[in-house]
Amino acid sequence: MLSGETSVDYDVRGEGPPLVLIGGLGFGRWSWFRQVPALSRHFRTVTFDVRGEQRLRRGVPDLAAEVLALMDHLGLPRAHLMGSSLGGFVAQQLALERPERVNRLVLVGTSPGRGSPKTMSPQALLDMAGWPGLSAERAVRRGLETATSQDYRNRRPQEFEHLVRWRMADSPSAATYYEQLRAGARFDSSRDLGRITAPALVIHGTEDRYVPPANGAALAAGIPNSRLRLLDRAGHLVFIERFADVNRETVTFLKAGARRSSRCRRRARQTS
Repeated sequence: MLSGETSVDYDVRGEGPPLVLIGGLGFGRWSWFRQVPALSRHFRTVTFDVRGEQRLRRGVPDLAAEVLALMDHLGLPRAHLMGSSLGGFVAQQLALERPERVNRLVLVGTSPGRGSPKTMSPQALLDMAGWPGLSAERAVRRGLETATSQDYRNRRPQEFEHLVRWRMADSPSAATYYEQLRAGARFDSSRDLGRITAPALVIHGTEDRYVPPANGAALAAGIPNSRLRLLDRAGHLVFIERFADVNRETVTFLKAGARRSSRCRRRARQTS
């Protein structure tokens, strides 16, 4: 799918209610490798990459517009959204801008943005932006070490090495990466969370060093119809580290909405 100076590569797996997965800063659709096999058994699961040089003059709203364009291309008037980190900003933006297009939200390792109660440490910020003088491989490795818990790296060292290789092989250009980074730095939904009408599930790792857990708690406290799930021994990539728990919580939450809608339709038929 072409959109201005960029193209969007996407995969659609499974049948059922549509679910769009929105990745984090610099991460391609490969990052959902632990979600797609499980979630596509229940949902029409969409993953995507934006290729080319992004010009995000409006910031996160431009990223949200790309998701809307993809939904239009796929003929999806409405969908569940699952966003991690920067992708969680995009999901919030869509829920605020176009609530009629959003069914339910799953917000993973994300925050209200600039209005968050706790910011990342200066060292974590440098690990995200890239330390000057480091090789590309060392910068990626250091960033992923900060994004994951020591427990995960001890338990799954080979998988961690796969993450490093995948991240190296499928990284955006430096210009696009910093466009996304600047977009995220300007985002602030803290004063608008109460206007989000979509039910939300907020999932956060207790050892998240990029987005401290207090920010997930702030999201859940601010969004009217939401719940918070904190997962121990997991960092920023909680959806990879604790994938079984994240997938189970996500399926349960999204299917609860379908059951509620079905009950409402039955009541409407009975009273008509």
